[in-house]
Amino acid sequence: MTSTTEKRNIRVSVTPGHEALRDLLLRPWPDLESASRALPGGRGGVRELPGGLILRRCRRGGALGSLLGDRHASPQPALDELEASAHLLREGVGVAEVVGVRAEKSGLAWRLAVVTRKIENARALRDTLPRPPAAAVARAVRAMHDSGLWHADLNLQNILVTDAGEVRIIDLAGSKVKRPLPEAARLDNLARLYRSMVKQRLAAPEFALLRFLAVYTGRNRAAVERAAAACRGKMKRHRLWWALTGRGR
Repeated sequence: MTSTTEKRNIRVSVTPGHEALRDLLLRPWPDLESASRALPGGRGGVRELPGGLILRRCRRGGALGSLLGDRHASPQPALDELEASAHLLREGVGVAEVVGVRAEKSGLAWRLAVVTRKIENARALRDTLPRPPAAAVARAVRAMHDSGLWHADLNLQNILVTDAGEVRIIDLAGSKVKRPLPEAARLDNLARLYRSMVKQRLAAPEFALLRFLAVYTGRNRAAVERAAAACRGKMKRHRLWWALTGRGR
């Protein structure tokens, strides 16, 4: 059972067996930076802690990201990520295991960070291009959806592939669990992933999408056509937005 400790303006929750991590997370942030090393990737970067643990600040995405950074109205988003991780692991879905969260009060807001167990010998799906393991990723995303999770930012950076070919889905910040997961939520995730394929200039993204959807749907032609149409429709809106704002490229 997760235990929560508060010290001054810092609130820390850790899973069983991580008492040493709790003591570390209760330190001021500069001490955490001194005890860790910076790693590339993620919004605002990530850090590696001793013991094979990864520390990631929960930064906001979208238009609010540049304004609010890692500031939130409450610690709940980080706690939701811990709960979502535990739920998916119980369901046998390959995700990063969240072992602790840190929430620090900063004025009226909370600055949040999440600690996960490091996934060894893994690289982002983006770095497997031009030959991503589409079938394995499709099965992993389908298992995630069947478990009831809608991922808030499903993209090629938040899906890892190990040297053994295992798929791990990371960064569950803002994700929601609802069983059964509605088709609209599934299609939204698939459209996000397709958008990421296009942004990363994946060779023949339309072919990659159809190949992915064939495995995801169990080769159900009607389901493939329905999902592909939803992905293309959202992509048209994004292309228009990119053309107007100069973003996305």
